[in-house]
Amino acid sequence: MEKIMVRGGKPLFGEVTVGGSKNAALPVLFAGILTRDTCVFANLPRVSDVLCTLKILRCLGARVFFYSNGDVAVDYRDMHAGTPPLELTGGIRGSVYLLGALLGRFGRASLAGAGGCNFGARPIDQHLRGFSLLGAEQTMEQGTLTLTAKSLTGCTIELAMPSVGATANLMMAATAAAGETVIGNAAAEPHVAALSDFLTAAGADVRGIGTGTVRVFGGTPLHGCRYTVIPDMIEAGTYLAAVMAAGGAVTVRDVLPLHLGAVLETLADMGAELKVTATTVRLTAPAAYDCAHLVTGPYPAFPTDLHPQFAALFCVGGRARGAGHVRETVWKERFRYTEELEKMGACVLRDAGAATFLPAPLHPATVEATDLRGGAALLIAALATAGETVITGASAVGRGYEKLQKKCRALGADVRVE
Repeated sequence: MEKIMVRGGKPLFGEVTVGGSKNAALPVLFAGILTRDTCVFANLPRVSDVLCTLKILRCLGARVFFYSNGDVAVDYRDMHAGTPPLELTGGIRGSVYLLGALLGRFGRASLAGAGGCNFGARPIDQHLRGFSLLGAEQTMEQGTLTLTAKSLTGCTIELAMPSVGATANLMMAATAAAGETVIGNAAAEPHVAALSDFLTAAGADVRGIGTGTVRVFGGTPLHGCRYTVIPDMIEAGTYLAAVMAAGGAVTVRDVLPLHLGAVLETLADMGAELKVTATTVRLTAPAAYDCAHLVTGPYPAFPTDLHPQFAALFCVGGRARGAGHVRETVWKERFRYTEELEKMGACVLRDAGAATFLPAPLHPATVEATDLRGGAALLIAALATAGETVITGASAVGRGYEKLQKKCRALGADVRVE
């Protein structure tokens, strides 16, 4: 997917079904390494980040099988602790999960780069400090990080902030450590809970998810299992924001509304009419809506991965009222997308780690998706804008949105992908 062409200005109506969570799929796919067995994954999204993960696993010796019912089986038995090529690991941020999984299984892990979206430095110092406390030593040579450990021993690790990546990585390694590992100030995001569910299904003893203190009682061999990936809360939130921006009424299916608490509360405050069941959210957009003041943060606060999409909402002149404000506390440099919105006529006042958005008439333009969620923000702005907008760099959007053209067209949107 290189370009997305959008002829916007039309309200959206109908139903859209959410796929499996990319953010949950990546850690559980890598965690399967610890089982030394075959695992079957249901509801695995076919987005480029997931497909790249499967390529990484294959190059380390795993065998991957796709079934006609949509399931994917991964046979991890013959894997080895090699160093995957940079062209694979450098493409996705989730490749960092190789460290905890390979270290736990082989006592050795090497990683040449960890990619993902380009919106500022995203250090893994908390990961490395935790691995060191568990007993691992690290070396860096020509851009390749290598961790080694003769054995891992349970310990107490207090995170400086509730990092999803560090929490998940250390949980993986801790399953192979002798004794109890306590991870303090742990992240509580749904995809961390999903990893815990997978590890538990594979035989691990993980406790305290969602409390801020995760306890892993390690040293027990894991085994293969079947796991169903949770719905993608970010995809769901993206479609809800799109309906709000363009107008109309849409039902989002196969979602867990509990994961969207802060998002649904924000939409309601902005004037959306919401009808929520156990697995669906129906949003009817008002003729005009109020902008909001968002502060992103660790779950259950407003998710950083939906910040750009909601910022786009605040730019839509004729529908948005007042000024919108976003303060980003997770990835403070996550505002590159605003320069592309300005090409469409958006009025953005940037500050360090924050921005104010003033509604203004938008016009079609050729813009670039600089990252995954920033690209989704441009799509939302384009859907709300009459005329044809062309989004280049669309491969970034393909990293997290499955069947994008089909789903948008099912809602009546004129969207073409090339």
